Amino acid sequence: MKYWKENSLHLVQIPNSMRMELVPCLPEGELLIHTYARLKKEGRELPILLMNANFFHLDGGYSISGMKYSDGTIIERSLGGYFVYCDPSGEVRIDTKQGKRIGDFAGMRWALESSPLLLPNMEASAHMEATIASEEHPRTAIGIAEDSVILAVTNGRPAGLTCRKLADMLRQAGCHTALNLDGGRSSQLVVEGKQVNRQWLRRKVYAALAIYS
Repeated sequence: MKYWKENSLHLVQIPNSMRMELVPCLPEGELLIHTYARLKKEGRELPILLMNANFFHLDGGYSISGMKYSDGTIIERSLGGYFVYCDPSGEVRIDTKQGKRIGDFAGMRWALESSPLLLPNMEASAHMEATIASEEHPRTAIGIAEDSVILAVTNGRPAGLTCRKLADMLRQAGCHTALNLDGGRSSQLVVEGKQVNRQWLRRKVYAALAIYS
């Protein structure tokens, strides 16, 4: 695993030999440093890294994107977006066809819907306002490179990137496909229990991508 920083953007290269899972946080949401502490207290396998994942309803606290957690739990909702998923062999992929449903990924280990698609071309679902993608905001994203997965999280406000700038930086990092995930105050990157991106106003999240050795 390789970590580096480009200005306000934190990047982590995950070799394909490492395991990635989509794990639920508490039903009421939680900060990812608290997710790590809870897993440790419960005697569970500890991830090396946690990164926030899905979009959710800010008032209701429920997912507005389709998901299949690694434990098999399915969230039947849709943004009309794009899916990142883990196939039966353990390889993480991004589907570049818009409009699929979580049921299309029933045979996958896990799947997560989001928008916009950053690479190979910028494409957003109808639910993603164009201004959100074009303005500078804290961002979280996942990209697929030749032999690895790239995770990317910016610092919190006033730091931020447009989706196009984020796509350019992920392309420079070696990604051929990439997907934007939930950003803003959700953007959190936790390594061995410590948050590494500077984020003063964090919000509780409901799902996380977890990396295990």
